[in-house]
Amino acid sequence: MTRPVAHILGVPFSTRNFDETVNHLTELIERGEQTHVITANPEVVMLARGNPFFRSTLEQAYVVPDGIGIVYAARWTHKPITERVTGVELMEALMARADERGWNVYLLGAAPDVVRLAAEKLHNRYPGARIVGYRDGYFRQEEEEQIVQEIAAKNVQLLFVAMGAPRQDEWIARYRGRLRATLMMGVGGSFDVVSGKVKRAPLIWQKLNLEWLYRLLVTPSRWRRQLAIPRFVWTVLTEKWKTRS
Repeated sequence: MTRPVAHILGVPFSTRNFDETVNHLTELIERGEQTHVITANPEVVMLARGNPFFRSTLEQAYVVPDGIGIVYAARWTHKPITERVTGVELMEALMARADERGWNVYLLGAAPDVVRLAAEKLHNRYPGARIVGYRDGYFRQEEEEQIVQEIAAKNVQLLFVAMGAPRQDEWIARYRGRLRATLMMGVGGSFDVVSGKVKRAPLIWQKLNLEWLYRLLVTPSRWRRQLAIPRFVWTVLTEKWKTRS
């Protein structure tokens, strides 16, 4: 099925807003259509430019704009992307649908105490959703086969993988056909937020689209990762100027 997309530096972003995205993904799950959702920000886009396998993964996934930089880039290049679809909010919205519909959910990734606490909090918040298993992200390569088999046996509608980009989405892409999960989504640090280990930016920072700056101020060690933002802006504007000349 053709999906409305807008390409930003070659990455095909969905043009649906948040509510449309949740409703569409719900339809896909209900139909049993296997979907790999990637929440991509400028850092993810720049990672893909130097990683052919990750770029191919993005090209085959359902990519949503997680990052105000993507929305601005769409505006500069006259693409129909109007709002962010953040990973943690999308995960919560899908859990609400799982609560209503009794979907099976599996959590993979983060530290052992974090994923355990995230599973407990999600179970308490969404009692109608069946959390059928969870596993931390600190496993050896030789353990992957057992993990894949365990997930495949659980008849999972929602598989959330929190191992950071690009590892989480490359892992999903590598085992997608064998996981038998209906919707698979890389969620980065969302388990940290759900567990309470990490707090999101205050609402005013979110409304001002400055959540990235808040995270940098709270965790200055992120500065190397944040260098992707000016590189992304420069690359988008350069590509725009090239197409106009």
